[in-house]
Amino acid sequence: MNLEINKRNLSKKMTAEEEISIHYNKLKEKLRVNFQKEIFCKIEAMKVLKEIKDNEYYKLDNYSTFDDFAKDYRLARTQTYKYLKIATAIEEGIVEEKYVINNGINGTMFLLKDKEGQSIKKSKQNPLRPLRFQLKCPIAYSYYKQRAKFTSFLLERIFVEDKEYLTKIENEYEALRKKRR
Repeated sequence: MNLEINKRNLSKKMTAEEEISIHYNKLKEKLRVNFQKEIFCKIEAMKVLKEIKDNEYYKLDNYSTFDDFAKDYRLARTQTYKYLKIATAIEEGIVEEKYVINNGINGTMFLLKDKEGQSIKKSKQNPLRPLRFQLKCPIAYSYYKQRAKFTSFLLERIFVEDKEYLTKIENEYEALRKKRR
């Protein structure tokens, strides 16, 4: 029995271009895997942030607001609220996690803005206009700052129902201004 073995070269030499192409494809695959891991971590972070905010767990660490809590974790305010909006959308069934994974955070935000725009047509103008003024007395400032809605109600009520009182106070103010000059 004569066996003849053919010598075959199984290791084919690759050209430099082929090696670079293979290396590039491996890098792309690593990048894809890392991004998927990253998005899974971000989705988990979204859920955690939403639970902390909804249940006000941040108060257990003596944070007065959720924003203070987020700042300690070096989360930008816009990033935090994007995460919360996406987590809420996932919870309400508006968006699936797969969509967030495939389209990313910004893509999901575009979708949510489109859906929000279609279902809720918001007015372009805010009907309430902010009023800013300074108070010299810190006690008065503190009082009115803590009771902003009451202050709004008070000013509007005086304007609408008691213009005589408003005119009287305005005249006193003008007299004081003229005295100081």
